[in-house]
Amino acid sequence: MYSPANDSKADADTPYVAYAGRPLNLPRLEDDTRADLVIVGGGIAGCSAALHAAEAGAKVVLVEALTIGWGASSRNSGHLPPATKHEPDEIIRRYGKTFGERIIDTSDTAPQVLADLTKKHGIDCNLQLVGHLTGAHMPEKMTFLEKRVDFWRKRGRPLEMLDRHEFEKMSGTGFYFGGALDRRGGSINPLAYVRGLARAAIKAGARLFENSRATGLEREGDIWRVSTPGGTVRASNVFLLTNAYTDDLWPGLRTSVVPVRSLQFYTKPLSSNLRQSILPGRQPMIDTHRMMNAIRVHDDGRLHYSVGVRMRSGTAPAPEQAMLRLRELYPNLGDLEGGTWWAGWMAFNQANSWQIHNPAPGLYAALGCNGRGVMLATMYGRDLARLVAGASHDDLCLPLTPIKSVRFHSFSVAGVSIVRKWYRMQDDREDNSVRHLKAAS
Repeated sequence: MYSPANDSKADADTPYVAYAGRPLNLPRLEDDTRADLVIVGGGIAGCSAALHAAEAGAKVVLVEALTIGWGASSRNSGHLPPATKHEPDEIIRRYGKTFGERIIDTSDTAPQVLADLTKKHGIDCNLQLVGHLTGAHMPEKMTFLEKRVDFWRKRGRPLEMLDRHEFEKMSGTGFYFGGALDRRGGSINPLAYVRGLARAAIKAGARLFENSRATGLEREGDIWRVSTPGGTVRASNVFLLTNAYTDDLWPGLRTSVVPVRSLQFYTKPLSSNLRQSILPGRQPMIDTHRMMNAIRVHDDGRLHYSVGVRMRSGTAPAPEQAMLRLRELYPNLGDLEGGTWWAGWMAFNQANSWQIHNPAPGLYAALGCNGRGVMLATMYGRDLARLVAGASHDDLCLPLTPIKSVRFHSFSVAGVSIVRKWYRMQDDREDNSVRHLKAAS
């Protein structure tokens, strides 16, 4: 089965590259060194952990197989919804009152944490906390969103329900029956952000190395030894923060997640009229479909649509397919020419949420972004860094969980493809019923 860990291609040509500044061009690890902490993986989680651990006084070394932010950390939609994949009541049911409240609080405070980080370290990443929209594709989904909004408004958070007219005005589409606006959320250039975290970590004293794939992990008494083709790092603590690019460095970790290829589509710039009518406030938008639509408009006027998932490397939707979906939402797009597409691998697991593992003394792994990567990777990377400074497991936001392999992992490509097709069929069935409802009215 194909593994993202075997990828070795050049950086993807995403809309973020032109505005992310110069690459870091970090050296390859070429010696044997000692540290308090060695981090494997230079995505958002790894760079956040490196920054916060170094600021706390730890001697930190980070090794990245390719370049900083090379994977999904820089190839995602750039949405910042201040939420986990689960609704608050489900989180409390799953994790109990103590950890449940911490997880809820983590998603709540994450936007401001990112804002504070970018301001403190001078990270120019086009962070815009202008709000985040969710559209209800069926009337009953308005009740679902009302429950979410009611939960957060009772806590004094700036969420509001929008009726059909209000939602159409903010989104530019009459497809939805209304929706919700969460004013805490927004969007970001994730490539510029992860590079900024890396530069801040280096300034704080951490040593970061690119093109230094971790090829071995061994215990030598109380010390861990991480090997790369050019050198080794010995440290009392190791963080494995490789997410969808996880390999067999530690037994069972690779099979605890299923890599899923998230595809993004990027049009050529919209006309000035369309820029003023489609998401005019520049709030990114998702909806309540199982295979949700996710859309944003970049500052250069390009429309960015998250197409969905694919499992095989090299497969891509035809631009016509993406435009067909977009024109259903925005019939006024007309003959807009398509742009380009790119992909990044995300990690899904059975819990459908991030998990932190501690399979051996001093060894930790955090993975399973499940489409909630930018903000939660920042938060959980920061959380792990506290362990090096002496925090206990009970102080973490997420409880430690054992590594559990996904059932029938070797058939996961076929399994996810089947689920994806089933979800799409269900969504199409509901959309057809809504079309008939609208036609009858």
